[in-house]
Amino acid sequence: MITLSINRRLNTGIFAIPRAVSRGGALLLFCMMTTGFGTIITAKADIIEDRKAGFKANAQSMKTIAAAIGAGDRETVGKLAGGIASWAAKIPSHFPEGSDGGDSKARAEIWFNFDTFKARAKANETAATALVNAAQTGDPAAMMAGLKTLGASCKACHSDFKD
Repeated sequence: MITLSINRRLNTGIFAIPRAVSRGGALLLFCMMTTGFGTIITAKADIIEDRKAGFKANAQSMKTIAAAIGAGDRETVGKLAGGIASWAAKIPSHFPEGSDGGDSKARAEIWFNFDTFKARAKANETAATALVNAAQTGDPAAMMAGLKTLGASCKACHSDFKD
């Protein structure tokens, strides 16, 4: 009863809002909110898929590099190590806040210790760049040592930040 009298007062004078406008406004607000949330969910899924693809490409590159070292194919080693270095530089940007959960093996520690996470990505980039330099020499022992260092940089990050 009190509610009814308040509603009557609010629907008069300067508070008068035609019922069609208020319903239309509510529908518009609902559409904007659901579309916005849908975009956020899609963006989160996209960034997770992008980073998973980047890491899968890295894993494949590591296998190919090992075979290329054995075959003496320094060009392939250099090219793929350069790709890993490029990806490593982008890794932190593929972990914005809120991109945990879903179909991801990323641990929450990434966002709690983001500076450490960025340092690990930088170490990975540095190791990959060192492998590029080793490939330019053509020395199989130097390339193998570079590959081991690169693998260790991957493992260091995975041990703390990946399930």
